[in-house]
Amino acid sequence: MKSLKTKLLTAVVSSLFALGSASTMVAESSMQSGTSEWVAQSDSVFLPNHYTLRRPASFRQAPARTAEEEPAPARETRIGTVTDSVDLSLVRLDKSAPELVGVNQSFNYDYVVTAKHDLKKVVVTEQIPEGAVFVSATPEAEVDGKTVTWTLYDMDKGDRRNLQLTVRPEGVANLDSCATIRAYAAACTTVRVGEPVLELVKTTPRETVLLGNAVPWNLTVRNTGDFPAREVVVVDTLPSGVSHESGQGRLTYNLGTLNPGESRSVDILTTATEPGEHVNKARVNSANAGSAEDDARVVVREAGLTIEKTTSDEYQYIGRTASYRIVVTNSGQVELNNVVVVDTAPAETSISNAPGATVEGNTARWVINRLAAGDSRTFTISLTTREIGTFCNRVTASESEIGLRASDQVCTEWRGFPALLIEAIDLVDPLGVGDETTYVVTITNQGTAPDFNLTLVSVITQEMEFISATGVTPGTVEPRKISFNKVDRLDPGESVQFRIRARALEVGDVRFRADLTSDLLRRPVSTGEATQVF
Repeated sequence: MKSLKTKLLTAVVSSLFALGSASTMVAESSMQSGTSEWVAQSDSVFLPNHYTLRRPASFRQAPARTAEEEPAPARETRIGTVTDSVDLSLVRLDKSAPELVGVNQSFNYDYVVTAKHDLKKVVVTEQIPEGAVFVSATPEAEVDGKTVTWTLYDMDKGDRRNLQLTVRPEGVANLDSCATIRAYAAACTTVRVGEPVLELVKTTPRETVLLGNAVPWNLTVRNTGDFPAREVVVVDTLPSGVSHESGQGRLTYNLGTLNPGESRSVDILTTATEPGEHVNKARVNSANAGSAEDDARVVVREAGLTIEKTTSDEYQYIGRTASYRIVVTNSGQVELNNVVVVDTAPAETSISNAPGATVEGNTARWVINRLAAGDSRTFTISLTTREIGTFCNRVTASESEIGLRASDQVCTEWRGFPALLIEAIDLVDPLGVGDETTYVVTITNQGTAPDFNLTLVSVITQEMEFISATGVTPGTVEPRKISFNKVDRLDPGESVQFRIRARALEVGDVRFRADLTSDLLRRPVSTGEATQVF
């Protein structure tokens, strides 16, 4: 009997030894650039119900080889993977990773979670090994220091979920990491009595609105079934042509539970922001009554009114007439009624003509009873003034029903016109040889605007010679010609005078001439005086 017990004990020990030897994985890889080898080993660790994965492979440096032992030729060793798994009654977890990676070379831990029963929640936790840093997790996981946690919900029996953790080693090391898994099962029952049926009706009281106006909507949800509809949610998706004050294009309303025959309404107020036809779609969802959809349409039209005033008389002389053209246009998509056009002439001017208008003082008024979309009306008005200056004429068009208003203006520079008069007389006539006389030249602006850069040049015939000259500007005296410096400005009604002394040299019929030029008088205007010498 003792011999039999001894034989059985020996067999058990041998089996355990063989099992431990079989659980050891050895992978060798030769590095062609050096003389060292790295040997990967993985110890099988079987932990029962706390579900910890077997530790992955670790690496140790192999003993150096002698020259005789050196393999020839060196060749790259294929890098494999290390794997481990936990197989529980509710769930199974398989894990794999590469056997060997390089420093700073990111690599993946890959996991497969398989549900063996219907599960409400599965939690997988992995520890990032020392010497490596987190890079990413797929799907997204909760990362707390070195701990990475995935939480998976609602797995049916047979479902498989793939997980992946990417890390990066920072130096040469043996990276040991262990993953754990927990499974949560639930016992569920559903008892259904009756059937809820949801009905959704979406309407708008304004099927046609103007751009910028309010667009109201109504959503009514009714449970037409015989069982409560739970977790009823209405989602209204607004079209791009209307906007809500919240700025959201998707509005959600939680209506809770709707009992049989019960209805709930939601009123939504939006604003029309784009012209055109827009469809507002709504959908009602629930936890137990399915869904329903409905939509409503609105046509947004744009109302527009423009006015343009032009003139070819950008400048005009006072006392004359400046004409203006007014064009009123319905630039929108709806008909306009009772459009009032009012032209108000500047106070310095007066209205000389405004066909078809009612004129009161400096105001001309037209009324357009009906102006179809795209149509235009044209009016004219003429103004005059006796004052110099730039005066702007403004016109407005307005429509009171919709509240449209437009305006425009145009300006005219009203100018005066200079008119120069030049006169010359001699104070002594006749005179004897050797006697002197004085010629007086007077220049007067008889016009309504100033003139500029006036230049006077006087000449005399050979029977006399000039002695001196005086005036508002100095002059250059020659025997028979005097040139005065220019007068910069001569205002309306203003006069300037020049005096020129001359001496008689010989008997004869003497002719004195004065030539005047200015900005207005590009060609000289001349005046003369005859003097008799005896």
